[in-house]
Amino acid sequence: MLKSLIEKLKGLLPSKGSGSSSGGGRKWILPGIALFIILLSLFSGGSGAVEVEPGEVAVIYNQTGIGLFGAGAEVRQEQGVITFMPGFQRLEKLDIQPQIFVMEGDGPEGETDRNGAVSNRAPRLTVRAKDGSNFYFERVEIHYQVIPEKAADVITLNGPGNAYKGKAVKTHAREILRDEFGRYEFLEIANPATYGEATTRAKAALNERLNPLGIEVTNIPPPKPRFDGPVEDAIEKRQNAEQEVEVQREERNKLKQERERKLQQVQQRKSAEFQGIKARLEAELKQAQNTEIASKREADKYFIERDAEGKALRDEKVTQAKANEVAYRREAEGLAAKIRAVGEEGPDVLNRVIAEKVFPQMRSLTARPYTRQSTPIDIRHIDSSGEQR
Repeated sequence: MLKSLIEKLKGLLPSKGSGSSSGGGRKWILPGIALFIILLSLFSGGSGAVEVEPGEVAVIYNQTGIGLFGAGAEVRQEQGVITFMPGFQRLEKLDIQPQIFVMEGDGPEGETDRNGAVSNRAPRLTVRAKDGSNFYFERVEIHYQVIPEKAADVITLNGPGNAYKGKAVKTHAREILRDEFGRYEFLEIANPATYGEATTRAKAALNERLNPLGIEVTNIPPPKPRFDGPVEDAIEKRQNAEQEVEVQREERNKLKQERERKLQQVQQRKSAEFQGIKARLEAELKQAQNTEIASKREADKYFIERDAEGKALRDEKVTQAKANEVAYRREAEGLAAKIRAVGEEGPDVLNRVIAEKVFPQMRSLTARPYTRQSTPIDIRHIDSSGEQR
């Protein structure tokens, strides 16, 4: 640090071209300034070197107001030994580790640590609900930490060291938590979903307040509100009833899901059966259609064959009939000619026929005399042998 200061002071000294008379004095200026800084460091009691441990950040202040000694406030986030110029600069360390601010119990507003700073504790939080009833929280935790790059603002607004623990968070936490939880009636705030939502809103509101101050709230575990004895019992019974309703609703949902599952299984099974029957019927229909086509083909073939045979037979019969017609006509004409010839011959024809047909048959005939009975015969008295009884 001294070396850098000497280099800066060299820039303020006149250059070599300013004259030989000043050259002799220049060689005494730098040792004098160095001696002055060393003496100032010794008499001020500061060593000019501070070790910054993990979880800490350093802020170096320029106490002279001269730009030569740096900015008004410079934040140094690196760990290790950091040097500065005592008397001209001042170094403050700040704890930037995660902190937990707790509101619990009925003790004093806050306890002090060994340095006399107020620690992260406060009495329990009591809230007036929207309907005028009161409830409280046995323990509320607010997890927060310093924003490292805003460490200078934290010190400026709250003071050095751990002063921010008893001012920034403590000042705003109770007010904002009361506002956010006080939006609801006691029946509403007893619902875990409601006080979870209120916790989220409180965290957002706290960050809106504390971020400009260099502090960020990282988490607020949702605290469970407490009520007076009868109210607490009533709320517990109500919660048990609601839990039972949820259990019954869940059971109903399970039964509904089971019903849907079984319906789906039945539908799948019946759908598979339907598809199987449909496929079988379609196969049978296709087979029947094929059989119908084959039957029609056979019928058409049979019809064509029978039709051809019928036409051939008809043509044959027609031809035969035509031939017979000619033959029969000729035969008829021959018979007509014979008849005409017979008619022209007259009675001689009959005598000739008798002579040709009858006389030869008369040779085999026998005859005996015949006597007619004097009395008639009753055929009822003739037996099968032909004799009369």
